[in-house]
Amino acid sequence: MSRRFSTPVPNSLRAAFEADKAHAAKHRRLNIERLAELLGTTPATLYKWIETDTMPVKVLLGWQHLTGANHVVRYLASREGAVVVSIPPGRTVDAEDIQVLQATLNGATGAVLDYHRGQCDRDAALGKIGVGLESLAWHRANVEKADQPELEF
Repeated sequence: MSRRFSTPVPNSLRAAFEADKAHAAKHRRLNIERLAELLGTTPATLYKWIETDTMPVKVLLGWQHLTGANHVVRYLASREGAVVVSIPPGRTVDAEDIQVLQATLNGATGAVLDYHRGQCDRDAALGKIGVGLESLAWHRANVEKADQPELEF
């Protein structure tokens, strides 16, 4: 299973932008100045968009592509009660993939129980439930595509 959804959905748009920015720095070695250059804007404008949560939609897909992360898109989808599912290649899963799924679903179930006991806040519970839904949806799509797997390049 994709390790991409091993963390809960960010609980604010600002946190989502910061997570994307950190992912770009760590995995793509892109700082904010380089991201701004590639997006065709200035670093000051990019900082303003992030600080005020006002990035234009036409820039958002470029932002996601450049940072290599989709925390902002996942956050926006979760606010509308939706989940984002990466399209799996239709590959055979191994025991570790199933164990990760089981742990994720146990975490989601635990978050629901903790929320109803008053031991977990709403955003944390929703984040863990979203991760569980995304994981299940990934496995569902993977099973659907198992008869026609994609080639790995």
